[in-house]
Amino acid sequence: MSHKTLSLFNAQDMLMRPAKFAQIETLTTQNPSCRGRISAVRSLSLLLSTIWVFLFIGVADVSQASDFTQAATIESLSQLNPASPQIPDRTFNVKDFGAVGDGKTWDTEAFSKAIAKVESEGGGKLVVPKGTYLILPIKLCNNLDLHLEDGTVLQAASTFTDYGLPEPETLEDQNEVKKKVQIPAPLISGHELHDVAISGSGAIDGAGTTWWAWSERASRAQPGRLVYPRPKMVVIDGCQRLHISGITLRNSPMFHLVPKNVSDLVIEDVKFRSPSNAPNTDALDPTNCTNVLIRNCDFDVGDDDVVIKAGGHNILIEDCNIHHGHGISIGSETAEGIHDMLVRHCTIEGADNGLRIKSMRGAGGLVERIHYDDVQMKNVANAIVLDLTYVDNNRPNYHGDPNKIPKMQYIEFSNITAENSRNAGKIKGLPDSHISNVTFHDVTVAADHDFVQENTDQVDLAQINRNIKKAQP
Repeated sequence: MSHKTLSLFNAQDMLMRPAKFAQIETLTTQNPSCRGRISAVRSLSLLLSTIWVFLFIGVADVSQASDFTQAATIESLSQLNPASPQIPDRTFNVKDFGAVGDGKTWDTEAFSKAIAKVESEGGGKLVVPKGTYLILPIKLCNNLDLHLEDGTVLQAASTFTDYGLPEPETLEDQNEVKKKVQIPAPLISGHELHDVAISGSGAIDGAGTTWWAWSERASRAQPGRLVYPRPKMVVIDGCQRLHISGITLRNSPMFHLVPKNVSDLVIEDVKFRSPSNAPNTDALDPTNCTNVLIRNCDFDVGDDDVVIKAGGHNILIEDCNIHHGHGISIGSETAEGIHDMLVRHCTIEGADNGLRIKSMRGAGGLVERIHYDDVQMKNVANAIVLDLTYVDNNRPNYHGDPNKIPKMQYIEFSNITAENSRNAGKIKGLPDSHISNVTFHDVTVAADHDFVQENTDQVDLAQINRNIKKAQP
């Protein structure tokens, strides 16, 4: 029912209806045959009047109810506390299984034996003492804490030959790459696990330099250059209670850390490092995860610093620092739906993007109830980006499932500042899927160019304090 319809029934008229029916009943006392029908009509009208009153009050208070719901969601997210892994109080040392840690000897077999022993004993902490351990891909097990002591480096192989792959220069064309090259497994992986931790203050190094030279970006810069499929560094696919803390993840060939289909995920006090021009080196890509806490992490990579992919809900990102990369993102895959996420108390400096939600036809779903609070940005190329027309440079002709149309609504920005940005950003929906209900409170953006805004509903950029230096290009 519309506001216009409700205005036909003011509260005074509704309250007067019982008196009016009393008058009608008095007038009909001389005609007993009408009494039954009048009584029924009177009861029905009273019922309808009551419904109209509640509808009127509900419409009048809908914005207050929405604000209350938003506040309740933020309060709940701010107290998010995922369950911790249950690790038995047993300790194992990888050197007891033959690991050397001299940076020259292959220690893959020693790690595999040690992890198998932990699994057979029902779980525990596997300590990796100071040293550089040269390894090929290894798999984790349930109830395991892989603990990297200070000065420890798990070092990936640095040549294609070490992985049993042909050198790219020996292959004639991309078809031969497809026939002869399989993507290596992640350096560290796990599948359908529970109660897993990677802890300590050591590092995991993916030796990405070898791979970056044969990326899609390198091929775009040098047409005809072969593209070699690249592995991710740490992938945990399917896990209940995963906790990664204290370590440094660096120089992955592609994505550094991909927790996928994880419930109760904590990533804290972790450093992510790769050169700012290293292609597709996403730092952290939670995919279809629930109850996620990311805090006190430090990011400096060449692509998305944090990106929530495919689906997920109940996500808190707080007290993180970003130096380069593509900022804090959602998407572009959003088909499973992403909702109830809070980003707060973060800094972003020198990144290509600041706060970004991206999606596209063929891979889209509903993104809603996303909150950003107390985020400070400096020298960010694009401060705020909400984009349903995203194009992936690695697959520009992607079409996907035509039924997967992205939708974005109820996005809130509070206490946000962006200094010296090239572009304030863009809020760009689709003709058949507008971005709606985006609010700004205490948001200040200083940029060379203003926002681009297309296909939106209930998005008022006048709520933003904007200091724009130049006209739109």
